[in-house]
Amino acid sequence: MTDPSPQARARDPRESPRALLDSLFPGGDETSALARSTDWSATSLGDPTTWRPELAAAIRTVLPASIPMLLWWGEDLVQVYNDAYRPVCGVKHPRSMGQPAAQCWPEAWPELGPRVRRVVEKGVPDHEEALLLLLQRHAFVEETYWRYSFSPVRAADGEVLGVFVATTEVTPVVVEGYRSAVVCELAALPSLAVGSAQEAATRVVELLAADRRAVPFAALHLPDGDGALVRAASTGVVDGGEVVPARVEEAGAHALAVAGRTRSAQHVGIGPGDLVVEPPPLAGHRPTGLVHVPLGTAEGPLEGVLTLGLTPYRSVDEEYERFVTLLAHQISTLLGDVRGAAAERARVAAYAELDAAKSAVVANVSHEFRTTLTVVLTAARELRGLDLAADEAEQHLDAVERAAVRLDRLVGALLDVSRAEAGRLEVERAAVDLGVLTRDVVAMFRSAVEAAGLVLDTDVEDVVALAHPDSWSTVVANLLSNAYRFTADGSIRVALRREGDDVVLEVADTGRGIAPEEVDAVLERFRRGPGRPVRGHTGTGIGLAHARDLVRAHGGSLTLEPGAGGGTLARVRVPVGDPCSGGTPAPVVSDSSLVAGLLDGAVTAGRREPVAVDEGMPDDRPLLVLVEDHDDVSGYLRRMLEGDGWRVVAVPDVPAALAVQVVPDLLLCDVMLPGPSGLDLVRVLRAERRWSTVPIVLLTARSGAREAAEGLAAGADDHVAKPFDPVELLARLRTHHELARRRNRLVDEAKTRAENLEVALRTNRSIGMAVGVLMARHRVPSERAFEMLRRRSTSTNRKLRDIAEEVVHTGVLPG
Repeated sequence: MTDPSPQARARDPRESPRALLDSLFPGGDETSALARSTDWSATSLGDPTTWRPELAAAIRTVLPASIPMLLWWGEDLVQVYNDAYRPVCGVKHPRSMGQPAAQCWPEAWPELGPRVRRVVEKGVPDHEEALLLLLQRHAFVEETYWRYSFSPVRAADGEVLGVFVATTEVTPVVVEGYRSAVVCELAALPSLAVGSAQEAATRVVELLAADRRAVPFAALHLPDGDGALVRAASTGVVDGGEVVPARVEEAGAHALAVAGRTRSAQHVGIGPGDLVVEPPPLAGHRPTGLVHVPLGTAEGPLEGVLTLGLTPYRSVDEEYERFVTLLAHQISTLLGDVRGAAAERARVAAYAELDAAKSAVVANVSHEFRTTLTVVLTAARELRGLDLAADEAEQHLDAVERAAVRLDRLVGALLDVSRAEAGRLEVERAAVDLGVLTRDVVAMFRSAVEAAGLVLDTDVEDVVALAHPDSWSTVVANLLSNAYRFTADGSIRVALRREGDDVVLEVADTGRGIAPEEVDAVLERFRRGPGRPVRGHTGTGIGLAHARDLVRAHGGSLTLEPGAGGGTLARVRVPVGDPCSGGTPAPVVSDSSLVAGLLDGAVTAGRREPVAVDEGMPDDRPLLVLVEDHDDVSGYLRRMLEGDGWRVVAVPDVPAALAVQVVPDLLLCDVMLPGPSGLDLVRVLRAERRWSTVPIVLLTARSGAREAAEGLAAGADDHVAKPFDPVELLARLRTHHELARRRNRLVDEAKTRAENLEVALRTNRSIGMAVGVLMARHRVPSERAFEMLRRRSTSTNRKLRDIAEEVVHTGVLPG
C-alpha cells in the first residue's frame, strides 16, 4: 500500500489543521507557540495539511534540537526555526518565522544567497568555520561571525526541497582573538629598543594600525613639559578638528585634558562633521564615538592620553571596556619604562659630572685610606711570614675584616659627600616610623656599649614621618658611634619625640665634650675633633659631616652643643612632612654591617663554587635550590635542609642560579646578593613558564612590611627574616612544597576533565546533527538514523564522531 498523497492527507477528516500544527510544533517554548499560531497559508508553504511528508519530517528534526537550527523550504526559502535559534534573529523575531530568508536577511543575502543557490541547484552541502556577516539584528549594523552547515533536503527522486541549516555564532571568539593579538603585539614591544616617548608613540600607533577592526582610528598625546598635551602620533585620522586636536592645554576643559587631569576615561560622541577619518574597514560605517584614556599609574606622572575610535559594529560592553583597559595598561607600561630608561641615562650623565668633585675628595682622605690599607697589608704579611698561634691568627683575620668593612663604609660615605659637594645629594622619602627604626639601630649598638661599661638609655616615641630609611639609619648610627668612641664612662642617652611639625632626635653622652669654638670645625668635612677617641679608630673626619649632609637633604638641621651634665648633645631636627603621601609606614631595619663597620666588628663572607647535587642521594627526595652568598649561612642551611630530607643545590649568586638546568621543587633565596638581587632573580624566573608553579621563599636581613610586600609583588611565595627560627623555616618550606604539589595535581585533574568534557560535547553535537541530516535525507526516525551511523562506524572501523562529522559536511554516509 502506497503513502497517501499530500492532497489525500489534507482531506483526512481525522486530522484537523490545528491538530496537525500541534503535532508538528509540540513544544511549550515561545518559538513553538509562535510556529503554531503562524498563518502558514499566507506563505508559499500553503495550508499545513498540504505539506509534503519530507517537510514534516524535517520540522520534527529541527524543532526539538538544543542547538540553533532552522529550515529554509521551497523556492523562496521560507524559514522555520527552533527556540535555540530565536536569539540569532534579534529584533527580527517574531516576524522572521515563516518569512522568506532573503526578505529576513537582506543585509547578508549578497553573501549568503550564492552559497544557498549552490546547495539548492547542485545539491552540494556548504559549510564555513567563521563567516563574517554584517547583520542588523539590533539598532546598529553588527559585526558577526558564524560557523554553519548548509545541507540539502531531498525528495525520494533526488529533488532538493529545502536547506537544513545548523549554525553557531563564534563572534566572541573571533573578536577576542584579534583584540588579543593587538594587546600581545604591544606587550612584545621591547622598551629597550625605544629611545624616546615620541618613538614609543610612533611604534604604538603603527601596531594599532595593523588591524582597524579592533581600532578604527587612534591618536596618542604626550605631555610637552609646558602644561600642554601634544599629539605625537595618530592613525586613521585625516583631520582631527576640535575633537582630536594637535595640541590641548592640560588645564583646559577639553575632554582629552579632563581625562589626563582626572585620570579617568572620557567617552565622547562624534558626528559626521566633527573629524575626518580614513574609510573604516568592513562596510564603511563611520565611528560615532571615541574614548580618551589616561596613561600611567594613579600615583605616578601622567604618561599621556590615548584616544581610541570605537568601532560602530560592536556595542561598548564589558569586554570592549576590558580591551581598552588592556591597551592602556600596555602602553602605560611601555611609556613608563621608556621614561625610566631616559631618567637612568640622565643619572649616569650626572654621575660622570661628579668625577671632577671626586678629585678634591681623594686628596683629603688619602691619608685615611693609606692608614686603613696598612692594617690589611700588615696583617697579611704577618699571616704569611710567621707561624702564628690560632688565637693570634684569628686576631689578624679580625683586623682584616674590620678594615675591609671600614673601607666599604668609607667608600659609601665618600659618594654621598661627593654628591653633597656638587649640590646633588637627594633622598627619596617615604612614610617611616622613625621610632621603630631608631630603636632597631640602637639595639644593634647595645651589646657593644654595655660591654664597654656604659649605660644606654632610650626615650624614643613612635613618630611617623617622611624620611629615607637608610639615610636615617646612617645618621643615628654615626651619632651613636661618635658618642661610643668618645665616652670613657657614664652613659649615652637617645631620645626621639615630635615637636610641632618637626621630629627631634637627641643623642647625649657624658664624654669629654666639645668646646663651643670647635663645633663648627667638627662639622666640616674631613675635620676631626681634638684628641684621640677613647675606643675605636680615629675616624675619617667625614662621619658627622656626612650625617649633617643627610639631615640637610631631609630639609632639617644637625647641631652640636655641650650636654647638661657634661659631654656632648647632638640634636637633629627634620620636618615630619605629610606621611599620608608616602603610604603605609614601613620601618626598615638597617643592615648589621652599618653598625659593624662603625664598631670595627664586621665579618665578610668569601666566595665559593656552586655545590652540585649529590648523585648518591635518593631520587625521590624533593629538590631545593639554595641561593646564598655567605659561606657560613649557606653551609648551615644546607646541612639543616639535607637533614630534613631535601636534596640541595647551593649557589652563591643569580648567574649561578640561572645556570642550574633542572627545575627544582622549591627555591630558597637570599635577597641581598652580589650583583643582581634575589628580587631580580624572582622576576626573571617568574617570566619563564616552567618556573610558574615553583614555590619561591626569600630570606632577608631586613624586616618590615615594605620589604615583605616588595618580595611578594615580585612573585615570591613567602618572606622570612633573618635571624630565622629553623623549625619555622623548615615548616614553611614543607608547607609551600606540599601546597604546590597539591595545586599542580588539581590543575592536571581539571585540565583532564575539561579536555574530556570538550570531546564529549563536540561528539554529541556532531552526532545529533548527523542524525538530523540522515532523518531528513532518508525519511527515517531518529533511532534508525543513529543505527545507520553506528553500523557504518563498525563496518569501516572508524570512530562514530568522525562518521557523524563527515555526514554533517557532505550530507551522505561515507562509503
